[in-house]
Amino acid sequence: MDVRRETRAHHAMAAVGGFFGVYALLTRGGTFGSSETSNLIYLVVSGLDGTWGPALIRLGGTACYIAGIVFAVLFRRAGKLSRLRWGVIGIDFTACLLLAFIPAETDPILSLYPMFFATAVQWVAYSQAAGFNCATIFSTNNLRQFTEGVTEYLCGRDPEQLRKLTFYGGTLLCFHLGAAWGWWCVGRWAIPGIYGCLPLLVPPAVFLVPRRGRVYSP
Repeated sequence: MDVRRETRAHHAMAAVGGFFGVYALLTRGGTFGSSETSNLIYLVVSGLDGTWGPALIRLGGTACYIAGIVFAVLFRRAGKLSRLRWGVIGIDFTACLLLAFIPAETDPILSLYPMFFATAVQWVAYSQAAGFNCATIFSTNNLRQFTEGVTEYLCGRDPEQLRKLTFYGGTLLCFHLGAAWGWWCVGRWAIPGIYGCLPLLVPPAVFLVPRRGRVYSP
């Protein structure tokens, strides 16, 4: 696949990841639905406290996340990466539709089950582009890589470090532009604001189609 179009698709999916992240935080009690770090910590705490109901719900969320990773890996091994990337667009689309109909009073973790699965699949499918390992669903490592790239470039003026900081900087920018759009949508429409994510799925689909008009097959 053309590196430039692969990069654009990756950055476009980062906007989707930013939207998902802010939507979960603002509508589901500050719960981040794109990673499992906090969920696993609270799962341990719930187990130690003996609060088995919340523990089981959190265990279910972890199972959804793991299922998404397993699904994506098996799909990638059986088929082609380009097909998996197309599949992510459909899975994210479906997750948006499901999330819009989950009532506000639902347990925050339980309500994010569709997002746990969808973002896990997206992580596997869009974990690298242009020779860089880079997630489109959270920012911590991307911020580190961007900061390293800036520092190394300022110290040595290495063109490869410039390429690195540009790539990771673009990912961070798109992620937070998606988050800003998500903030506006949630502020205006609350839980149904997830529908605002649907237009963000169009650019990745466009960039996945090479200029010659057919899907790339590695």
